[in-house]
Amino acid sequence: MRTFGSAILGLAAVLLAVAAFCSAWLAEHVVSDNGFTSLGQPLGTDAAFQQSLSEAIGQQAADSLQVPAAIEPFVAPLITGAVQGVQSLPEYPQAWDETLRRSHAQTFDGEGGVTLDVAPLVGVVINGVGSETGIEVAPPESSPVQLAGADQRRYLELLVSAAEAWPFLALGAAAAAVLSLLVARSRTAALAWLGLGALLAGGLMWIGAGSLPALAERQTYGSAVSETFAAAFSTEAAASLQAWTIPFLLGAAVLMVLGLLARSLRGVLRGRRR
Repeated sequence: MRTFGSAILGLAAVLLAVAAFCSAWLAEHVVSDNGFTSLGQPLGTDAAFQQSLSEAIGQQAADSLQVPAAIEPFVAPLITGAVQGVQSLPEYPQAWDETLRRSHAQTFDGEGGVTLDVAPLVGVVINGVGSETGIEVAPPESSPVQLAGADQRRYLELLVSAAEAWPFLALGAAAAAVLSLLVARSRTAALAWLGLGALLAGGLMWIGAGSLPALAERQTYGSAVSETFAAAFSTEAAASLQAWTIPFLLGAAVLMVLGLLARSLRGVLRGRRR
């Protein structure tokens, strides 16, 4: 009975540890402003995503300029050229970071769905066109590109709740692990089994993280921008989560080895006593 109880508590400890780990990653890299910006920075050089986004930026820039119809044929090629060359400008990296920060704020602090606010990028394009034409236009305060509608709001709220739960999950995992060791007939064996269970769970978590891009491809999106954003962001998220999994796997391996060594040492000491 004690062995069965220890096994159940050990399984609960492993499951809670995995849940706490994933929850902490969400808190650090998705819900956190700085983490989201860091995770999304590589998208600024992702060719497929930027190509898809360029059309939206160009339309937003054209709407902001509001030039007379007589000079529209002259200005339109300038907007197109400015959009295509925006990534080569020195102010682009800062504008992209600001785009991510604004998008995070509108998505998580607002009441709508997932939104990409490209106002900083539109401002860079407008400044470029303005220097060519002599037209002075103030950059827009907001240029939202909708990636997912307000009907997805509940999923964002669930994500935030899951991210906030990681301290409680971690405490639960620690408590279950300690109880598992206290209840076990052989604590060294229980420690080794805990390590092995965590190692297997970490391996499954690694595989699951790698499948995020494939899962993103199966979803239905309302626009090319949202589709390419999901594909690019899921790839970065998968790489980040897999990198986080490595310390988890190493820690699990250490627990398993410690348990096995302690069990072997205990057996040696018993043999000498005899």
